[in-house]
Parts: sequence; structure tokens; C-alpha cells
Amino acid sequence: MKFQSFFLGVLLASCSLCFISAAWADSPQAPTANWTMYNKPRASFTLVAHRGAGDLAPENCLSSLIYSWGLGCVPEVDVRQTSDGHIVMFHDGDFKRVAPDAPKELLDKKISDLTYEQVMSVDIGVARGEQFKGEHVVSIEEIAAALKEDNRRHVVIDVKQVDLQALAEAIYDVRFQCTLTTSDEDLLARWADICPNADGTLWMGLGVMNDEQLEARFQTLREKNFRGINRFHLHVTREEDGTTKPTPEFIRSHGDELRRRGIEFQAMPWPTKTCPNAKTDYDLFRTLLDLGAMGFGADRMDIALKALDDFYADAPDDWNIVENIPLDEVVIMGHRGLGNEAPEGTIQTFIKAWNQGICPEADVRTTKDGVIVSFHDDNFARILKDAPQEIKNKGVKDCTLEELRELKVGAYMGEQYADERIVTLAEIVEELKKDPKRLIFCDLKNIDLQQFARETQDVHPQICLTDPDYNALVEWKKIAPRSKTLIWTPTTWSGTPEDLEERFNRLRDVNFDALDFVQVHVTVDVQGNVKPGVDVLRRCANATRRHGVVFEVITWTNGDKEKSYQVLLDAGVASFATDFPTKTQESVAKYYQSHAK
Repeated sequence: MKFQSFFLGVLLASCSLCFISAAWADSPQAPTANWTMYNKPRASFTLVAHRGAGDLAPENCLSSLIYSWGLGCVPEVDVRQTSDGHIVMFHDGDFKRVAPDAPKELLDKKISDLTYEQVMSVDIGVARGEQFKGEHVVSIEEIAAALKEDNRRHVVIDVKQVDLQALAEAIYDVRFQCTLTTSDEDLLARWADICPNADGTLWMGLGVMNDEQLEARFQTLREKNFRGINRFHLHVTREEDGTTKPTPEFIRSHGDELRRRGIEFQAMPWPTKTCPNAKTDYDLFRTLLDLGAMGFGADRMDIALKALDDFYADAPDDWNIVENIPLDEVVIMGHRGLGNEAPEGTIQTFIKAWNQGICPEADVRTTKDGVIVSFHDDNFARILKDAPQEIKNKGVKDCTLEELRELKVGAYMGEQYADERIVTLAEIVEELKKDPKRLIFCDLKNIDLQQFARETQDVHPQICLTDPDYNALVEWKKIAPRSKTLIWTPTTWSGTPEDLEERFNRLRDVNFDALDFVQVHVTVDVQGNVKPGVDVLRRCANATRRHGVVFEVITWTNGDKEKSYQVLLDAGVASFATDFPTKTQESVAKYYQSHAK
């Protein structure tokens, strides 16, 4: 099991998508969606192992980190500084609880009063059993080295007593694999300035705060615009009468607010005197999932994992988009940018799409001089209709960037677009940086994945790579685990229902691993009859939903007809690629409105 999309971040997947803009969406008539993790890939669920490995291994030691990573979890590590300035992983202020047999002269002192050499001399594993004998305190350098061994590994760093600048320098090379956590929102705001590419989690509750107290804290966070907070970690208890603290209503409403702000909502069953068994409370984990948690903190990862397994296995067959996905979060992909509504693949088209609430698609190729640009076709014949034949016969790979800049790639749609030129990947990245909620789908044509990953590193959460080759997407996810992926299946005129179901069977065999979207090509006639068939699409939709993968279609016929979308939405389709994005938006909005209660 791989939780390799942990840093969905400001990111968060769903929350970094482009959303439908519909004026009526905020009206009282709009149906209210009861969002759950069914709408997210299972691999994107964050399971934080408290103090390294919770109660399943000695806390805050290297073997506990490796054990947690092996389970697909994200270990939480507590950090302090020694008297000589070394940053080490340790929760308590002294050794008394964890290493009671340590020399008295060390037990009587705080970690901050001991040298690095003294701290490293203490065996912190033997108190948990002879099998753990020899475990020592771990340095931040050792943590960074372990992260470098696999870029799908991540850690949550809980700051106890440490200089933030020194910490930022120590983790700089692995900053995308680290998130800072604290109960102090001002510290997270400082962290955002010191290490702007790293992540921040605010934790709150400790099992004692009620709705009113938590709401007061939330109001303060709103006034500060949640600065520096990418994830929110709430401690939840279950009282003797079965009720939760905070209440389910608070958890649901505030979880929804966080999600809409692009903040991942995590919850952790927290033991108190009246809730001593929270760590092993399977039902509480399930309740938190039903209330919209997108991550867990856990001392017993085994129980949390079972709850998560069962949750996805129990995905309902009668699921529908209206009751589960808010209208303004339905993903509409503009084919080649904005479909037939603007010149394909240009920067102004992408900007127009984002402004309209559309996620544009760009086809990416490499020029003769090694620059990645946006262009769909193998040659220029279709786009440059009036060009000399020798130019029409050429493609991106045959030209330098300087030569491509001379081509008027927008003029085929009219003189008003004559100034549009081919856009580079670097220019796309700069536009993405202007708004973390912008998402772009990038269809592989002719690029080197390593180069593409390097040039998009700062915006990986805003990139969704698309390709029909599953193995290529798996390879990409290894290189850029914070990004998203879409596999498309070209079963339209020549395909059969059997072809499509065979493709889905192969994806089931690998549990849809490494995928965020699955796109199917369909045709719809004027009566609304769908090929490969409504029943087939419903089965595909159910299969993807059981793994939290978004089921998307593009219809090559009648994509501008409202009837087409009514049928497809009834079949469980949750996202659309389209050459008619405006009409698609209108049709989806009308569908929601017609289902308002």
C-alpha cells in the first residue's frame, strides 16, 4: 500500500484543482454535497504515525521510521537541539521515561543541556525489549539521508525546541518530503518565510477543547488567513455516551471549510481519562472518515489501516455526483486548453481557462534544442494552413525555440489571435505559480520525464500527467510523487465494451495504484445513447470510486449537447474533458440544479 501522494498540499489534490464557476451555485436551491474520501485516491490519504511508529515500535528511532514507511505511513518525528547545536529526534525533554536505565548524570539533565555525543550514547530501545537494544537517538542528518533513499518517503517534523533557520538548512534538499507541525500558527507563518517550499501542519485539541473553544481558534486563523497552514490536525475523543468531542457537526463543517481553503483536514483519535481506548477505537476511525477526514494521526496504524481498507471496500453502488462532490469542485478539463473556444495550447488560452474555472490540457513536446513546449500535432499542417509546404511538413522536434517563436499558432482561429505564439513549459510554470489552485493536465507527446520533473518541481502538485501507458505514469509518480496522473483509454468508434472492461480489469489488478484520474473516450448520439454503454460506464465508475480515483470521460460526439451530460452524469461520471467547456459547465450546473431538494 503506497501513500505516495502525501504532499498534495496547497496543493491538495482536490483542493488544487480548477473549479466550476456557476453563479447559482451559492443559491439556497443548490444541493449540498456530503464530501467524503471516496472522492480522493486512496493513495492520497495521509496516515501519520505518531512519534515515529506509534505504539507498534520504539518511538523516534530509525527502525520505527523505516517500519512506518514500510506500512505506507508518514512518521511524525519530534526534534530538539543539543547544547552544542545539533538537531536530534526526541520527544521528551529528558531521558527519564524512554531510557530509565541511562546513567544518572544524563537522566538528571535536559536534552538541551547535553552534548550531541552524550545524547547519542544513550540506548533508547532496550526499555521496550531486548529486540530493540542498540537503538540510539537519530540526528536530522540521518533523517534527511533516509529520505533521499526514496522520494516517496515523507516525515512530519514536530518542533519542540529548535532553531527554525538551522532546521531549514538541514532539510533543504528534502524539503518537499517534510512538513513542519506545531500548535503555534505564528510559528508556521515564520516557517513559511524561512522555508517557503516546505509544508506546515497545525495541530489542535488534545482531546479537551469543545466546539466553542475550537471555533474561537478558527476565527483567529481566519483573521490570519491560515497563513503557512497546508494541513490541519484535529484531536478527537469519543465520550462514554458515544458522542464525539468536538461534535460531528463541528468536524464536518470545519473540515469542509478547510478543504475549500486548500488545507488537508486530518483527525486523530485522542485518549483522555474519559476516552482511554481512543487509540484502538476502530469505530471512531470509521466515523472520522464518514465526516470527511482526509488523513489520520494514529498510535495504532494497523487499526487505522483496517478502517481505511474497509471504508473504501464499502463504497456504495448508488453513489452519485450531486450528493458527494460540490458543484464548484467538479473538474472540467479543457481539451487542448479550451477546446474549440480558443487557439489550442497557448498561454492566453490557458489563462482564460483558469479564469473560467476550467483546468486546461497542454500537449508537451521537446524542440530541436531541448526546450519543452506546448503543441499537439506531429507537424504544423493543420495549424499553419497558409504556411509553405516545407514548414507544414515540420514538427516541434525539427525546430529550435527561436524558429518556433516565429510561427503564428493562433491565427488559424482568426486574426484576433494572430499574435499567439508557442508557449514554453517554463512560461506555463510561471503562470501556475501565480495561483496554487490552478491545475494543468499535461499530455505526453515527446519529452524526457526527468527533464520535465526538474522544470516543474516547484509546481508538481499542480501538474497532472496524462498518457494511455500505465507504466509511464507509474514511472512518473516515482519521480514526482506530489503530482497527479490520468490514464486515458481510447475506446470510442473502434472499441468495444469488452475492450474497456478488460482495460479496467488490468487496472483493478494493480488497485489503480499511482492513478488520480481514469478517462474513457465515448460517443453519444442525439438520443443520448452512449457507446460503450451506460451499464459499462456505471461499472467503471464504481470500480474507480472504490479506490477514490476520479472517473472522467470525453465525448467525441454531441459534446455540446445538454442531453449527453445528463446521461453521463447519471452513469456516475464525475469529471469531463471537453471541446465545449462553456456548454459543459452549463450542462453540469443545470444537472445539479435539477437535483436540488
